[in-house]
Amino acid sequence: MPVIRTLPDDVARRIAAGEVVERPASVVKELVENAVDAGARSITVVTVGAGEALIEVHDDGAGMGREDVELAPRNFSTSKIHDVDDLHRITTYGFRGEALASISAVSRFELTSSDRAGGEGWRVRVEGKSIVSSEPAAHDRGTTVRVRDLFFNTPARKRFLKSTVTERKRILETILSFALILPEVEMHFVDDGRHVLDLLPAPSWRERVAAVVGADVMRHMVDVDAQSGPMRVTGFVSLPSHTRGNRFSQFFFVNNRAVRERTLVHAVQDANRNVIPYKRYPVAVLSVSMPADEVDVNVHPSKLEVRVRNERVVFGTVRNAIKSALSARSEPAMAVGAGYSREAEEAAAGAQPAWPAGAPGNGTGMGPAAGGASIRDAFEDYLTRKPPLAGATAPLPFPTQAAGADEVARIAPTDDALFWQFNNTFIFIQVRGGVVVIDQHAAHERIIFDRGMRLLEDAASPSQQILFSIPIDLSLRELEVFRSSREVFQKLGFTLEPFGGTNILVRGYPQGIRNWADGRLLLQIFDDILADRAPGNTHTEKLVASYACRSAIKAGQRMSVEEMKLLADQLFAVENPYSCPHGRPTIHRLSLEEIERWFHRR
Repeated sequence: MPVIRTLPDDVARRIAAGEVVERPASVVKELVENAVDAGARSITVVTVGAGEALIEVHDDGAGMGREDVELAPRNFSTSKIHDVDDLHRITTYGFRGEALASISAVSRFELTSSDRAGGEGWRVRVEGKSIVSSEPAAHDRGTTVRVRDLFFNTPARKRFLKSTVTERKRILETILSFALILPEVEMHFVDDGRHVLDLLPAPSWRERVAAVVGADVMRHMVDVDAQSGPMRVTGFVSLPSHTRGNRFSQFFFVNNRAVRERTLVHAVQDANRNVIPYKRYPVAVLSVSMPADEVDVNVHPSKLEVRVRNERVVFGTVRNAIKSALSARSEPAMAVGAGYSREAEEAAAGAQPAWPAGAPGNGTGMGPAAGGASIRDAFEDYLTRKPPLAGATAPLPFPTQAAGADEVARIAPTDDALFWQFNNTFIFIQVRGGVVVIDQHAAHERIIFDRGMRLLEDAASPSQQILFSIPIDLSLRELEVFRSSREVFQKLGFTLEPFGGTNILVRGYPQGIRNWADGRLLLQIFDDILADRAPGNTHTEKLVASYACRSAIKAGQRMSVEEMKLLADQLFAVENPYSCPHGRPTIHRLSLEEIERWFHRR
């Protein structure tokens, strides 16, 4: 009896669906691509439960008649290619003829369409692999696809979905990638009855990009436009003074298709080498146009990866185009090195003490002196600039080990303990039978995180009101973080209000947080959430962890003895004083026996 067998059709369909349909955002991508290929000028995406319960995409495109509606959900059914040669000159978004079949294999699928005006259309319903109904339906010219109960028959795949907040964020990012490159198309996104996105057709590409990334960011972006033979590079890139802590604000398109293309990523970074700080990234929206036979989009069923025939030419053209655009809009060069340097960090830390000895503390236990903003600014990206700890490849789970009474007594300072700050970063404390070393940033981060999580269970933290409210212009993705997290921000002590469009007003911020009234702390938190950089099991934990990291004392900030004592007292009062939310250690104890062995006294 042979060992190798041909897989049943339903198993093969589910395997194929796994390549195309990874998460709700994958479904949205495929359906929006079909809508654009159909010539739609208005596309509306509606989701319930971030797409797990329902995904509905409606368009006003060409639509389909009965025969096409019944053929569309079948595997390898497409109107976009007819023979092998067509694979070498693909100009449409879709072409594989497997998207609808893959989606219908893992959902309760409904397709309604009409190719004529007058309200006469046709509807088919598919569950698993079978068409369960095919009937006339009222529908204007265009198509509506409803995908219910995604992964209902593949529970293993369903378990791998992230939180509702994360899946909604992925869907929004997918829609925005289309909105950026198709300014003439009206785009709407409604999630659980709330309008997340409403973009009317834009008169120009620049105006559509400004609507997505924010008008304030757009004011600090330069136009990129260069030609090399049949290839053209157009778009926008931010000045070196306006960067982000991740690449999530970089959008790349090849022949109007959103792609993940390392050549373009490296070209942008190389064009800014020695101009922007280490681990900072410019905002970029770049479109590369080239002959269809110069690029292979048939690399993966998701169509997010492409191969270009001459990567060197693409790299050089994009890099030179950006450098030329930046040089034409000159601004003072930023004094940065080629990479991270511990010596440079220590030198910067000693240049101007952020907390002179004797500086008064604030509501959280410590606070910078009035003139210490420059050091705080220099170390605002402490977390991202630090090289990773050896062996620490992932954050520790929440919560970590709690400290017992005996252990606290072993590491807590004695009444007559001496406190000494080393390198303006580590605190040495005499304890019973030894010495304890505390990382001041990690320790303060743990304190603020625990306090923040308690505030979410109790009354809101007191807010320090601002005399003159500060407007902040957000990108559409940042605005969605604000909307989904407004209650958490309020509990932490922020007073934030919508101010029309993508703007919000800062009317107050947590007591004890200084030098953040310009909104920088908020933008850093948004950045962390969008990049999924903050630790935690839930959206709330990640937000509070980001807030704790961004508002805690930084390496290089000088502390008075009183402040060091207060920091130690607060640290030993928390449930888990041994690590910050990222899993980095806060305390290391050296016993007297260890020290004596160093000098051969034992």
